[in-house]
Amino acid sequence: MTKRILFPFAIFLVSIYSLPQASSPAFDGVERWKTSLTPTGMFSLKTLYSTNPPAQFVPKGQQPAPDITPETDFWEKLVSSMTGFQVATVETKDRNGLHIVTLAVSMKMKTANGLRSRYVTEQQGWQKQGDAWRIVIATHSDVVKMPPALKQNPHLYDMAANARTEIDSAVAKARKLHQRVLLVFGANWCYDCHVLDQAFHQLDIEHRLAKSFQIVHVDIGDDGKKNNDVATDYQVPLAKGIPALAVLDADGKLLYSQKNGEWESARSMDPADIITFLDKWKP
Repeated sequence: MTKRILFPFAIFLVSIYSLPQASSPAFDGVERWKTSLTPTGMFSLKTLYSTNPPAQFVPKGQQPAPDITPETDFWEKLVSSMTGFQVATVETKDRNGLHIVTLAVSMKMKTANGLRSRYVTEQQGWQKQGDAWRIVIATHSDVVKMPPALKQNPHLYDMAANARTEIDSAVAKARKLHQRVLLVFGANWCYDCHVLDQAFHQLDIEHRLAKSFQIVHVDIGDDGKKNNDVATDYQVPLAKGIPALAVLDADGKLLYSQKNGEWESARSMDPADIITFLDKWKP
């Protein structure tokens, strides 16, 4: 079952950085970091990390380590192989003497099918040192093909909805519009469910959905047991993970149901895979 997580990773702040807050000049760290993401900017990028105290890197799911090399090596490798870096600030906050930023980074990668977007989520803790800001702690996600769901819809799955009533209504609309019905089993606590829904709103995918499908989000509840009977009826084994999909025709007949958690790790999918799936199952 998909874990309940809001972000693909977490940043840890340690007591060494619990310093008193003091007035500082305007924060310009992100802009300086962003402009360093070029082959000729790597030296400048490395100077942004603190040496006293030594900057720390946070490996995914582990405690901070006093070696920032994995962080700088990661970005140096990406800059050497990708282009078109764009950096957007998702969140900022001040805690324990640090200015913490969460960044959404997108870039372009050459593939056999042309340039394709790739994504990384970066978190940094900046500290004012003398007359300059320095990164004292940092971490990053893996490179993924799907945009990360950093701003999630807390009402994606309506906990008060009657799933069978919504499915019946969707089937009636699909029959009238000559469409099919896409059932998406999931929950608001499921990170990959939000990633998939965000992909559904990408222009080329959203167009296909609007033209050919009625979508029903079926909530499995906080305990993962809600609407189990509905999932059973449509041959969706929720124990294999969520999000989990099924496709119905305009008469409500089951055409497809995932059997082996194919959609569970939506964050690892390629938007092209979703387009291929929708084109296969459209009317």
